[in-house]
Amino acid sequence: MTHFFVSPQNLEKEVSRRVAEACDQITSEMGAEIHDDLIQKLSVFRLYLDRLELSMNDQDEVERLLMGMRSDFENVIQSIRRISRQLMPVHIGGSFEEEVQLLSQNMERPGAGTIHLSFKGQELQIVPADRLYILRIIQELIHNAFKHSAAWHIWIRVEWLHNVLLAEVEDDGAGFHKISEFIERLRKKNNTLKMRSQTLGASLTYHQGQKGLLAKLEYKLKQ
Repeated sequence: MTHFFVSPQNLEKEVSRRVAEACDQITSEMGAEIHDDLIQKLSVFRLYLDRLELSMNDQDEVERLLMGMRSDFENVIQSIRRISRQLMPVHIGGSFEEEVQLLSQNMERPGAGTIHLSFKGQELQIVPADRLYILRIIQELIHNAFKHSAAWHIWIRVEWLHNVLLAEVEDDGAGFHKISEFIERLRKKNNTLKMRSQTLGASLTYHQGQKGLLAKLEYKLKQ
């Protein structure tokens, strides 16, 4: 039998590297979200102001521009809400299922994205630190489904077995014919989802669902 020994220094270096990678990815994703979504929407208002200055003597044009500004301002508010929800803590001190329900309510997009929940079995105790990681994984899977798959519906299914928690997140996003290619990229990508699942000692796998991507998390409960 071959034994592998890792020195404390190398272990600390590896942990630090993984933490740094996770932080860099989160920072990059949030920066892209703010730049690509929020800042672009806000920059439109500069154009509105310029056009208002040129249209001061045209009341009909002013009213039309104001209507457009109201509509776009609502979009800005929705963007800020989406970003703030990503930064919100997911742990509220209730049961795990209550936290999943609240997380879903906060991330749902009325009129643009619906989240469906189902729970099966008797809820069991999860180590607090692991529970937070699991909630973060579910949160990121929901976010990715809305942002990258343009999903209208997301199904979250939680099942409690004897000593295992099974959590599934499935969407009906676009690009169904490219799912296999997308799954292959996800398997190779060293992202925060992969890092968190490895930290948990859990299995996170991707499959082709009925209409879109299906992510399955299998976590063995610890005593």
